[in-house]
Amino acid sequence: MEVAQLSAIKTERVTDTVYQVLRERIIERVFPAGSKINVDEVARQMNVSRTPVHEALSALAADGLVEVRPRRGTFVAEFTERDYAETLDLRRALELLAAESACDYASDQDVAELGDLVARMNRAVTDAESVAEAARLHNAMNVEFHMRLVNLSDNRRLIAMYGDLRAHMKIARAHLDASDWLDRVPVETREHQSIIEALKQRDVDALKLALDNHLRRSAASLIDDIRQSEGRGREG
Repeated sequence: MEVAQLSAIKTERVTDTVYQVLRERIIERVFPAGSKINVDEVARQMNVSRTPVHEALSALAADGLVEVRPRRGTFVAEFTERDYAETLDLRRALELLAAESACDYASDQDVAELGDLVARMNRAVTDAESVAEAARLHNAMNVEFHMRLVNLSDNRRLIAMYGDLRAHMKIARAHLDASDWLDRVPVETREHQSIIEALKQRDVDALKLALDNHLRRSAASLIDDIRQSEGRGREG
């Protein structure tokens, strides 16, 4: 019996898979900040050789998610308040840049879909069975809202740079449990609606102003949450 011809698995694909898995584990804090990543153990558990693990870790180091320390090993990066503040500043700069061209490329359907997304965000919070579930669903849709805005820029390099920043932002949110989170939802909804209205009117200045106000307020809240979280950690 003839065996159907098979394609060899490319090493790059194995490396990409290892990279994606490790990246997700770091973002979700399965691998906590400061923890050492055992290359041999990762290779064993994923049933791959050490080479794609090393290659994946090199890519993660370039992303700023791990630190390679000579003669000591590879460790999950630890982020300070300043790291997050700088990341949020870059995020705001990229989104405002995206807004300059989003008005040119956004269709009426794009605007309508953003409005529907905000409505679904609110329903998710209302219908969730717990605050934790509400936070998870709301955050996922909020990430989608801003990613859609950036995608409307039709600028591939800008979109790629923004995608790299998202990993750091997700790490910041993954360990927060702000007690007043639900109180912020109505404010955030109004801000999202102002952004959508400006986009609908194709008013670049109004869009950038609404987006800037929203991102500055959001960044201040997140930094405050981080301070409170770190304070609780020191007390514990």
